[in-house]
Amino acid sequence: MNLNRRIKVLELIRTASGGMKQHYISLAKGLKAAGFDVLAACSFDKAIMEELQDEGIEVYPFHLPGEVQPPLDAIKAVKIARIITAHGVDVLHCHGFKAGVVGRAGAILAGCPKVYTVHNFVLSSSHGFKSTMLSELERVLAKRTEGIIAVSRALKLELEQKCRIPSDKVSVIYNGVPLPPEGGGGNVRKRLGIGPDAVVVGSVARLIPSKGIEHLLDAIPLIRGCCKNVSFMIVGTGPYEEALKMRAKALGVEGDVLFTGYVAPIWGYLDAMDIFVLPTLSEGLGISVLEAMAMGKPVVASNVGGVPEIVQHGGNGYLVPPGDAAALACAVIHLINNAHLRRVFGQKGRQRIVTSFSVERMVQATAQLLEKCALGKLTAKIS
Repeated sequence: MNLNRRIKVLELIRTASGGMKQHYISLAKGLKAAGFDVLAACSFDKAIMEELQDEGIEVYPFHLPGEVQPPLDAIKAVKIARIITAHGVDVLHCHGFKAGVVGRAGAILAGCPKVYTVHNFVLSSSHGFKSTMLSELERVLAKRTEGIIAVSRALKLELEQKCRIPSDKVSVIYNGVPLPPEGGGGNVRKRLGIGPDAVVVGSVARLIPSKGIEHLLDAIPLIRGCCKNVSFMIVGTGPYEEALKMRAKALGVEGDVLFTGYVAPIWGYLDAMDIFVLPTLSEGLGISVLEAMAMGKPVVASNVGGVPEIVQHGGNGYLVPPGDAAALACAVIHLINNAHLRRVFGQKGRQRIVTSFSVERMVQATAQLLEKCALGKLTAKIS
């Protein structure tokens, strides 16, 4: 690698949606603006691929399913090695467990430095032999990885305790979100038939069991029993969507909750909400929480994973036990009945995003680590 040219980073991600996907897009754009040559190996819809290309990013369509498929994964690793060699990549940056395994295997074959970002709890959702196997795989690969990023202190702790990865090997770099444009919520409310005086309680999530949306549905009858003129909005889609709609019908609240499906951009829908809820059962950090706080919304969220590193209980929102619909309902009812507190929490939450969770802060910290790992390889060659 020539120090007189820009560092080329290959950003690799499995087929993904939700927070990890948003992180990947923001980071790729930010690194390009920071002076890196960025090659994006990903499989998103055509509009997003073109959006990345419009930013000057070299896009390489690369489909990597989330499931473990050893023979196909080995082929994919060889393809990654070929991409690294053909494009003169200086450092590989892979996102999530699947890309972390396949990508690092390919980079080892190509003799390329590797940075791996951990976005979610993989080991906590596994048990027995599978958990032991995954933790051992992470430990072995970590020895051949120049830099590891955890998006929360909770994830860093899991890597240290369950994978026996040395603490100084893992850097905590929080996800960052942009500050959104103001307004837009009134138009969304009008389009959805929500009155201007209604208090809107909403959530944004991929509709999968681990997001715990059913517990928000379970809380609705309790909230409706204490509060009037309240509407509920669930933004997002996923394999659990029909099951959630059936649960809402069984609870008799289908007329109270709107399922909007996938929407982009998200800001107008967040602006339409008065209270944001994330009843998740497992969360690496929680980009939807960051986005809601950036929009100045008070948050009620589960006290799991990295969420307590964002939400300060009683300061910018409330933390409740995961899976506890009654506790969630109590927190939401308190905020519905206290408009002043909603404003205070919202203002403090937005300020927290500005000071600790900006995109600029995330990009700068990641860029420094990528540069360090890429230049470390050159130094080793020269010496």
